[in-house]
Amino acid sequence: MKTSAIISLLAVVLMGSTGMSLAQQQKKCQLKLVGTWKAQTSPAESVLYTFDADGVVKVTSVSGTAKPRELSTAKYEVMEGEDSKKEISFTATGKNRIFGMPSATVKVDSFDDSSMSCTIPGAGAVRWTKVDPNRYFIIFVARNGEFYDRSGSAFPIVVKLSEGKSTIEGAGIYSDGGKAAFGAVPVNALKEYLREARGDSEVILRLEINSGQYERAAKIVSDWQRRARENTLLYDHNIVHTEPLPLNNILLVKAVTETLNLCRDDIDLYQLDYIYPSDWITNQYSPEFVPFYYFKELRRRNEARHIEYKKFQELVPTANFASR
Repeated sequence: MKTSAIISLLAVVLMGSTGMSLAQQQKKCQLKLVGTWKAQTSPAESVLYTFDADGVVKVTSVSGTAKPRELSTAKYEVMEGEDSKKEISFTATGKNRIFGMPSATVKVDSFDDSSMSCTIPGAGAVRWTKVDPNRYFIIFVARNGEFYDRSGSAFPIVVKLSEGKSTIEGAGIYSDGGKAAFGAVPVNALKEYLREARGDSEVILRLEINSGQYERAAKIVSDWQRRARENTLLYDHNIVHTEPLPLNNILLVKAVTETLNLCRDDIDLYQLDYIYPSDWITNQYSPEFVPFYYFKELRRRNEARHIEYKKFQELVPTANFASR
C-alpha cells in the first residue's frame, strides 16, 4: 500500500471518531423562522409574516405598489407535533386576529432553507417563501505548484452582500510568503483568489447560495479560524506522523460542502468519504492534493451554476470587501 493510501486510511479512522463530529454538527435541517416569509395570495397581492427572535410575528398585507398595511401581531411558538412534524402555535395579541381567529396552530408539512409548505386551519395548504434582501455566495479556490511539495492554497470563501456592502471570510491552507499556512485567510489575500483561474494549476468555483447555506458554511469557517488561533486543530504532530495541515484542511472543506445540501439536494456534491472505488480522489491523491481535485470535480459537476468572474464583479462590489 502506498504512503498516501496509508495516510488516507489513518485519516478515515480518525474522522470516524472525533473528527467527523465537526462535520456533523448540523445533523438535520432546522426550521429557522426568524425573518420575513411571504404567502402569495394573488398575482398582485401577498401577505408577509415577519418573525422576530422574541416570539412575536407581525402580519402585513402588500398589494401592488401601495404602501404595506399591517394586519395584526401575534405571539408564536414552534412545537413538535404528534407525527414529529413541526407546528407553529399563534396567539393574537389584544383584539387582533391571526388567520381570522384569536389563536391557531399551523402544521408545517415540509420546509427547507428558503420555503415551507403549511396547512392553515380553514385555509388549507399554503406555501411560504423567505424574503431576504441580501445575497450570499460561496467560492472554492485551490492551486497546485505553489509550495515546495507542488501542492498549493485551497480553501472555501463565504461572501455576504448586504445594502451594497460585502463581507468576506475564508479559512484553510493559504500562502504566507510562499509557505503553507492554515487558518483565517487575510482579506487582502482573499481578493487575489477572486479573479479568473490562470490555467490548469488553479480551480475556482463560484456559486450563489441562500441564507441558510451561508450561515452554516460561515459558522464552520469561523470555527476553523478559531481552532487555528487557539491551536486546537483536530490533527497535530502528536496524532499523525506526517504534515497535519492537509488533513485538517480536508475536514474543513468536507464539512463546509456537506452543509450545502443539508435541507435539500441543491448542489451536485462529490462524496469525499475515503470509500473506494466511489471516492477515487482520496485513493489517487495524497492529502495535500485532495482539496484541489475535490474542487475541480465540484466545478465539473456544477458548471451550469458557476458564476464567471465578470458577472461576479457586477453582482458583488469587491473594492470595499471587509471581514465580519
